[in-house]
Amino acid sequence: MKSSSYNQIVYGSLLHPKELRSHGISMDMVEFVRVKGYKRIFNQEPSRRRADTINRAVLNIEKDDDSWFNAILIKNISENSLKELEEREIGYDRLNLRNGLVQYYKDDTIAQNCFVYIGKNGKQNSKILPNIDYFKLCLNGAKSHFDRFYIDYLSTTYQNNLEGIELISDT
Repeated sequence: MKSSSYNQIVYGSLLHPKELRSHGISMDMVEFVRVKGYKRIFNQEPSRRRADTINRAVLNIEKDDDSWFNAILIKNISENSLKELEEREIGYDRLNLRNGLVQYYKDDTIAQNCFVYIGKNGKQNSKILPNIDYFKLCLNGAKSHFDRFYIDYLSTTYQNNLEGIELISDT
């Protein structure tokens, strides 16, 4: 893959501007997008964040033709950033998204040449709840952008509960 012509989709803790900056990514390097055909859910066993409780899940996406989620697109990711992000996303596999699945908020046009990280097979667990600190970081990241983005984050992010899955809330 020629990384300079690809765009990375981020949907979890990298929604937070502080997290983006820690990887040398400024807000002028990103666009806000919607990704069709996938559901965002707190069901991933962590690879880096440690917790010995039921509250240990980090975000993942799952294929679901009837769903979508909002995200940030990092434009024309550099080779150095790609290597650093590969290390960060150790519990995930890189997935090239089919063109037509990613749409910009600003004008509804379609983004091309996008990839996203999806949880490695076998690391999903339907009996765990979100890691509290990670949950807050993601929520505050979504909230730090514009109102519609935050509302969409709340309405497209799921977590496990004893009966199945439910939408998250900010309470």
